[in-house]
Amino acid sequence: MTTDTRHPARVTTSIDMYNISATPTEPPTVWVLRRWDWHDDEITAYSSQDRALADLAKYVKRSWSRLVQHENVPAVPPIDPREAVRCYYGPDGHSRAEEGYLLHEKKIDSVGQEITAQQALTADVAATLFEEVRRAAWGKASDDPDDYDLMLRVDTMAPADALQALKKASLPSDLIEPIAAALTLLAPEVYGPSCSA
Repeated sequence: MTTDTRHPARVTTSIDMYNISATPTEPPTVWVLRRWDWHDDEITAYSSQDRALADLAKYVKRSWSRLVQHENVPAVPPIDPREAVRCYYGPDGHSRAEEGYLLHEKKIDSVGQEITAQQALTADVAATLFEEVRRAAWGKASDDPDDYDLMLRVDTMAPADALQALKKASLPSDLIEPIAAALTLLAPEVYGPSCSA
């Protein structure tokens, strides 16, 4: 077996707060999009689901040639952003190996609370920690065929499912237990058990 030689994902975080508003009796909401692939792990907050999907569709359209080369799909992506995203990622958002996205609505609970630089940094730290765990697990798995097969499956899973699989297999080590707990605290919307399908 050979060790996986991929580079760790570049993690970025940004916030698109354009036109976020709420009436005084209704707490504001944002849509949090996490998109990952072989090279990137990006988390962005949007004012609406439509804006998030439109932005994700731009990435899909730039990347469509990879899909056309390997699968029986149209030469050009669908015009509708939702349909383009569904065709590219599948109905669950992470059907493609090495790529996926999660999109969820988050209510901002207290009046005046905003997504802060600290929250963005926390999401960044969680994504970086998870990528390091995954990379260390690949290093250990290169010596064991069963672990290697597990890691091939882990790479196609949503982050919450992947973390649970690594925890169950004690990969990369018994330290996965406290690391999983830390990830769940840092980013429960991404790594929490309720995120598993």
